[in-house]
Amino acid sequence: MSRVLATEAEVLALSPDAASSKAAKGLQSINKWPTVGSNDVAVWGECQGSGSKPYQTQVDLSGPAFKCSCPSRKFPCKHGLALMLLRAAGQVPEGGESPEWVNAWLGGRQEKAEQKEAKAAAIAAAPPPEPEVIAKQQAKRDDKRWDKVSAGMQELSLWMQDMVRTGLANQASDAQARQHWNTMAARMVDAQVTGMAARIKEAWELVDSHPNWARDLLVQLGHWQLLVDAVERRDSLSPDVKADVMAALGWPMDKAEVQALGESISDDWLVVGLRMLEREGRLIERRVWLQGLQTGRMALVLDYSQGGRGFETALVPGSTYRSTLSFYPGNAPLRAIVISSAQALPAADAAPLTPAVLAQPLQQLSQRIAANPLQAVQPLWCEQAQLLFTDGQWLVAWPQGNSQFAPVPALVADEQAWQLLALTGGAPITLFGEWEPGPQLGRWRLLSAWQADESKALRKLWQNLGEVL
Repeated sequence: MSRVLATEAEVLALSPDAASSKAAKGLQSINKWPTVGSNDVAVWGECQGSGSKPYQTQVDLSGPAFKCSCPSRKFPCKHGLALMLLRAAGQVPEGGESPEWVNAWLGGRQEKAEQKEAKAAAIAAAPPPEPEVIAKQQAKRDDKRWDKVSAGMQELSLWMQDMVRTGLANQASDAQARQHWNTMAARMVDAQVTGMAARIKEAWELVDSHPNWARDLLVQLGHWQLLVDAVERRDSLSPDVKADVMAALGWPMDKAEVQALGESISDDWLVVGLRMLEREGRLIERRVWLQGLQTGRMALVLDYSQGGRGFETALVPGSTYRSTLSFYPGNAPLRAIVISSAQALPAADAAPLTPAVLAQPLQQLSQRIAANPLQAVQPLWCEQAQLLFTDGQWLVAWPQGNSQFAPVPALVADEQAWQLLALTGGAPITLFGEWEPGPQLGRWRLLSAWQADESKALRKLWQNLGEVL
């Protein structure tokens, strides 16, 4: 059997949330699948649902990539997960001939892959454009967009001033207030500032969410005002700072520009965190955090799936991939694109994650924030961290030198937090997550936990499978 997703843990690592995992296990009975089969290329099956026609589910093992005829908006859906769970349990026969509906899908994927490779080869064969030429072309396009952006940001500034003048406490979480926030988010989309639209929608969730929500919202407004001021002073900004502002606003940049203007780094990249978020119009955003095992660099790869189409590749938390990434231009850049095929490494061949790779994470965090305060979230590792439950809230405390840091609020579902405590017995462990700016030390969204084995290497103990969509 192909080693792709060969165990239950590897399959469930791709689940978008705990509900999908539970639903998939409910379908993990061969009696619910009239037909199943697999070979070295694909796995397929038909799952009987409530309708008369069974759902056709298929998995391309080269990705792996999933497709299902069910109407689910999650990726992979419960049927795809259940099919791979059956395969991991040895209940799917091997060596069969794939049916026509599977061959048609595989053929389409192969054709697209060949076209993509041909295009990449043509780009590689062509003389690379000079960075100065790329910069001039980009500046010419940007000039046509800045007028819209500037007008939109001025409108945002007036809206924030009105909000502060009337009092943040008056932002009641009712339907009318929500509509006002949604309208402003839509205006940001019209002004081609999609990054601000996403920030507005996320900030709305703070309203009436906890006793000190107004304080946290004011912090967000302060960050937005920085962007308003930066847009007005854009002509005096350095190229790197201007790139940071454009990234924070959601300014698109194509792959050729990233490769020409950014830094490329080859490494073995360990997937240490993954989040799936649902955006407007059935758009799914996948956020994958990678840790370079040789260079120590952190990287954030953003992928998008429209209308349940799925993602080109499956990056499994805890797995290591050998690849080259190109980072977006800017100060202390985190976002990157994969510019060579991400080759999954067997566990025996992958370099271990060691404490040396995670040296001085708080110092690295402070340096990244100082270099680019406009970055919405930052990656953060902490060794010897301890999860605490105090006054109805989850907190994380950890030592720093000879002192103990004040506990930081942790964003984690109750079910997942108790599960993590049960796995560790309350002992200190290494945690990874997204640090979000806020009062005092901010908030920390936990994404994974790691524990040392006999060889002192850190192995994935837990990942957040809570509801994230």
